[in-house]
Amino acid sequence: MQITKGLPLEEIKKIKVNETNEPLVEIENTERVVLLEDHRYLDARLRKSAKNLLSVAANNLPTGYKLLIVTAYRPVWMQKELYRRREKQIAKAHPFLMIFQYPKWRKLVNSYTAPPGGSSHQYGGATDVAVIDPQGKRVDMGTSLTGYGVMVHTENDLITNEQRNNRKMLYEAMTKAGFVNYPLEWWHYSYGDRMWAAYSRKDACFYGPIDE
Repeated sequence: MQITKGLPLEEIKKIKVNETNEPLVEIENTERVVLLEDHRYLDARLRKSAKNLLSVAANNLPTGYKLLIVTAYRPVWMQKELYRRREKQIAKAHPFLMIFQYPKWRKLVNSYTAPPGGSSHQYGGATDVAVIDPQGKRVDMGTSLTGYGVMVHTENDLITNEQRNNRKMLYEAMTKAGFVNYPLEWWHYSYGDRMWAAYSRKDACFYGPIDE
């Protein structure tokens, strides 16, 4: 892994969508892929090809390790709710930034949760993932999946060597399967959508926003 800056949302929006209308399908629990059950923000569906690649990624992990699916597809109502939660979180942490440097505050919010309609989760190709070790515990990645700031960036100088190696294990498993990582969030991986195309240096993608 290497330190990579996040691309501006405006650049990602420029990617052309050649929609294939591939269906959303259910993600099943398997020996290597585990769903975070009873999680309000888990709609356990992905586009068919993206869903199939989860098994490939899980099999890329060391023996005994499992891929934990925390979130996958997000309908609009879910993205709106998560976006409001992020606004409240960052407003509480940076009230003066919100009041006196509002554009900068808004950019910070948008860097860690996309506005409704702009999230790759709404394309059906993105998933937030973690790893479970052979003892059934989550592998230490250094932060939760609700954090923001430098420590949640996939590669940074604030995490331990163990945490960095754990992130590398996940990164290699996912990228070898065909996903790309959003470098500002160690847990976010995309396939087939605009983010995937932008970070893969492609001009077009094949998953567009899903309107249910």
